[in-house]
Amino acid sequence: MGRRACGARWQWLLVLLALALLRGAHAADGDAGKADAVSRVVESHDTELMLGGGQLMIKQAAIRSARKLLGEWGREAGLGGEWWDSAPEYRSARADLLGTADRLLAQRYVSGAWLREAWSEYTAREFDAEEADTLAAHFQTEGGQQLRMLMDWYLGEMVLFNYTFTDRFEYELKESEAELRALQQAAQKRIPREDIEFTSRYPDTFRFVACSPDSRYCPSLKYWKMLIYPLMGEIFRYIDGLSAEIETRMRAQRSDVMPHIEAFKARTGRP
Repeated sequence: MGRRACGARWQWLLVLLALALLRGAHAADGDAGKADAVSRVVESHDTELMLGGGQLMIKQAAIRSARKLLGEWGREAGLGGEWWDSAPEYRSARADLLGTADRLLAQRYVSGAWLREAWSEYTAREFDAEEADTLAAHFQTEGGQQLRMLMDWYLGEMVLFNYTFTDRFEYELKESEAELRALQQAAQKRIPREDIEFTSRYPDTFRFVACSPDSRYCPSLKYWKMLIYPLMGEIFRYIDGLSAEIETRMRAQRSDVMPHIEAFKARTGRP
């Protein structure tokens, strides 16, 4: 009896172990399915306007930082208004500082990897696998593509609006012309066209957005709220944080800038 009881206990342990492994496999499959759905949602978006607007704002912030630091270091060296754009030494010093900004932009911003990562994290946090799959599937329909294009357009506009409203966007700021021109060209290709027959042309998409926000089968409104609140906040924090880091890196280049100041003083006969 004791031997049979021991064998029965082992059988139960093996059954429990098999059930645990099966649950783990199902959970892994579910996690993989959700990750795939989230990836399809994020990858369906066109981020060029958002990234282009942010790159323009970072470049303009870097230009202002370079001006501030060069002015500060010039005053410390006894220079006044003559230490400005007209001086070749000033322009060389400014180019060195802006080179730092361009390198950090290339390393930490331009690819958009940071944006895809944040977008994926927020989407995975807010939606389950079924909701994410519903979003991804609808964005592949013709009407869904039109809806997604409108979302991307307005998200790009929100980036510019934030920095315009807070007086940090200068339309004619020199040294940022290339970034502004690239953004304008990208925007020109994406200007939304009015479609008065949208609701009749794409009834499924109209129902997709004109539905109860409490329905798990209608995640569109919940998704839009996620985009314009937490995700946009994350975008602004990243842009501002990178701008602050660029200024910190520039400030560390003071010793590299001083030879330009000394060359200017020698050329102009300043003591």
